[in-house]
Amino acid sequence: MKNLKTLILLSVVLGIMSCKNADDIKKREALLNPPTVEIVKAIKPSNIGIVNKVSADDFAKKIKTVTLVDVRTPEEFNEGHIKGAVNINFKKRTFPDYINAIGKDKPVAIYCRSGNRSGKAALIMQSLGFKEIVDLDGGYKAWNASKKISSTSDNKVNKAVQAKLSKTKLTGKAIAGKANQVDVSTFNTLIKENKVTLVDVRTAKEFAEGHIDGAVNVDWKNRHFKKHILHITNAKPMAVYCRSGNRATRAMFAMQALGFSEVYNLKDGFKSWSAANLPIKTLEVKGDKHHLDVENFNNAIVGQVGTLVDIRTPKEYEAFHLPHSKNIDFKDNNFKANFSKLNKEAPVLIYCRSGGRSGRATKVLTEMGYEVYNLDKGIKQWKSKGMKLRGKDIHAKDGGEEGC
Repeated sequence: MKNLKTLILLSVVLGIMSCKNADDIKKREALLNPPTVEIVKAIKPSNIGIVNKVSADDFAKKIKTVTLVDVRTPEEFNEGHIKGAVNINFKKRTFPDYINAIGKDKPVAIYCRSGNRSGKAALIMQSLGFKEIVDLDGGYKAWNASKKISSTSDNKVNKAVQAKLSKTKLTGKAIAGKANQVDVSTFNTLIKENKVTLVDVRTAKEFAEGHIDGAVNVDWKNRHFKKHILHITNAKPMAVYCRSGNRATRAMFAMQALGFSEVYNLKDGFKSWSAANLPIKTLEVKGDKHHLDVENFNNAIVGQVGTLVDIRTPKEYEAFHLPHSKNIDFKDNNFKANFSKLNKEAPVLIYCRSGGRSGRATKVLTEMGYEVYNLDKGIKQWKSKGMKLRGKDIHAKDGGEEGC
């Protein structure tokens, strides 16, 4: 019993000593791979409206009795749209205000190209108080695939709406939660006083090139934004930012519909942060690129430096591997031929079990003309740092390098 207590105490001490480094690495890892366990589940407010995602056939029946809105760009709208649709561009910062100008007295049917933008638009509309939203599953692509009638001509309703929107300054206020568009000074104060959870909603590449220290990256453009943002605790108010304030404005309303009760948005985005000469953190890849540690190899992944390749055997790869990696077996006689299918203009990020095979592969690939980034000590080291893995048996014990 005494030995057991000593062992437990030692484990706690070691855990505290390594906590800072481990937490820093896990933060970086979380950028591409949100945690598998939701810390706090967002609670949908009772006054949030209903979204019905329907097929093209059902959508065609619905649009006779609803307000029809095409949330694509004007260019897409002019190339072809569903007859009678009003065009309100989801990609514009003004979307929450402009969609709020549409009457809420009857259901609103929305569609985009494939269903991604309309899904996010529906969230924003829920937060603004729309009670019934019909979303075309598969978007305009599905409409065309089912050979439904389209039009390239503008209509009187759309012209009237566009004229109104161009002359009227509107303010859309969410019925769920508290929306806050704040300046850079207020935003910085919230961060310094540790009053918010900070989220960068730009792409992973933008994040890698420069971000506010302490931010977690959840890409607004990603189709799975809703799923990923719900993995972040809403125990504290959320503070979001993008490049100029556009994406974050829409993300703010969407997050309120998901149950985040208080969201702050940096009004003019990361541009205003940079202009104020406030501290910026980058994900640099430091050290010998042929012998990178976990932190710097992960920085290379998040920064989308090149193509991520697992050079272990298919059996090893199937058990567990780094997310988003390809598998090209170094032990296969056709390794060079298989690898040659990858573009030599882009660097490759390789790893094996413990660094042996990838070390040898680095020499081979360099001779073939590839720029190589190699994970020193391999997936064993990656796993020991608690980094994310995918596969059928991610908890399997290390059984040694297959085939040795």
